[in-house]
Amino acid sequence: MGMLIEEIISSVEVIRDPYLRAVTYAKIGEKLVLIKDEHFKIAFSKALETADGVDDPVTMLKSLLAVGYSLKRVGVKSANRIFQQVLEDSKVLSPADRDSLMHTAATYLATAGDISGAVIFATEIQKPELKNSTLLEVIKRSTAFMGGEQIKIAYKLRKIKLALESITLEPYRSKAFIELIKIHLNLGSHEKAINLIEEIKGKEWAKLAFKEVVFHLKDKNILHRYIPLLESLAERLSKKFGDEFLVEMARAFALSGAVEAAVSLLRKSKGNSRGFSEIAITLIEKNIEVLPEFIDALSSEEAGTAGKELMNYLLDHPEKGTPEIISAIKKKSPGEEILVKLVRYHLLKGNLESAREIAVQIKDERLRSVALADIAHSFLKKNRLAEAIDAALEVRDPKFSSVLVSEILLKALDDNIKTGRWQDEVVQTADQEKKEK
Repeated sequence: MGMLIEEIISSVEVIRDPYLRAVTYAKIGEKLVLIKDEHFKIAFSKALETADGVDDPVTMLKSLLAVGYSLKRVGVKSANRIFQQVLEDSKVLSPADRDSLMHTAATYLATAGDISGAVIFATEIQKPELKNSTLLEVIKRSTAFMGGEQIKIAYKLRKIKLALESITLEPYRSKAFIELIKIHLNLGSHEKAINLIEEIKGKEWAKLAFKEVVFHLKDKNILHRYIPLLESLAERLSKKFGDEFLVEMARAFALSGAVEAAVSLLRKSKGNSRGFSEIAITLIEKNIEVLPEFIDALSSEEAGTAGKELMNYLLDHPEKGTPEIISAIKKKSPGEEILVKLVRYHLLKGNLESAREIAVQIKDERLRSVALADIAHSFLKKNRLAEAIDAALEVRDPKFSSVLVSEILLKALDDNIKTGRWQDEVVQTADQEKKEK
């Protein structure tokens, strides 16, 4: 094994690119430390020697950072001296070259779990956008190192907050708060996570953070404990971001199954009628099981508004309908326009008897006629001619009824002529119905 390792180390010399040669020595050193082979000292020594021998100052410092990163990953203390050397030596470089090196160093240190060191290098960056994005990257990478003892967690949190305080530009600062919120959620500090949402200045990011919290609490089955706190927060945020913010927060509640909280927020929103419809459509698309409960929580007026939009949606997507949804709409949206839509829905599903049962409940003559005409045509398409005529004769307007019966009889005749069959019994039924009328 020893001979093979020595041969591998000596073979690195064939790599012409000095940067890649230094990096290769360093990675070999890493692997040897892990298997506790003393040859790691030779590998790292050659890595540093190669990096120091690079002519181009920027490439040399970049090589040193790569070697330092490998040393850092395996816990060799001399890594800190290398990073400190790069920090000092890079001061003679152009701002752009130094910024690039500082970014690389910060990323290496954050990945290795050295949050404090990463923040130091990130704050050395002069270009504002790169500085802010690097600090955000440091925070994101730091989330992987939040385990351990409570005192260590508290220390790491302080460092992350230090990084956040150094972020001054949007949307980096809002994104950083979201990362901090995620950390608190994962640590079980739910109230802290909720309170941090108010610190976010960007509207869209605040929405995202609110949803992140709500869905996390739902997954943990503890959302109900925090609904009052979240409702209060949503109201305060709506004053900062606008009234429509309440609708978005209500949507998050509804998708999480907290329908009463969703309805409560919608009622506090100005012009909330659209909100009821929008959330109903969202639920039918993303969490259909909650929809009947949402409809049931609405007043008749609210359900009427949402019910119309839902029925329009279901007429376009009848496969989405369920008995529970249809029952909830019918129960809470008694308007006759809704009944007509329900008739059409049942016809699309092929439930002709159900459609007829609803149609005869319609009192408005015009709407009733429209519904019964649709039913009659549906029976006719299925060659159930007697039932088509029955439906037509239930239309109260004599003129409309007569037109329908005439149309049905002529259609029946046309069909029989085309097929060569005669259905005398249908004509006889029509004559009998006329006599009875």
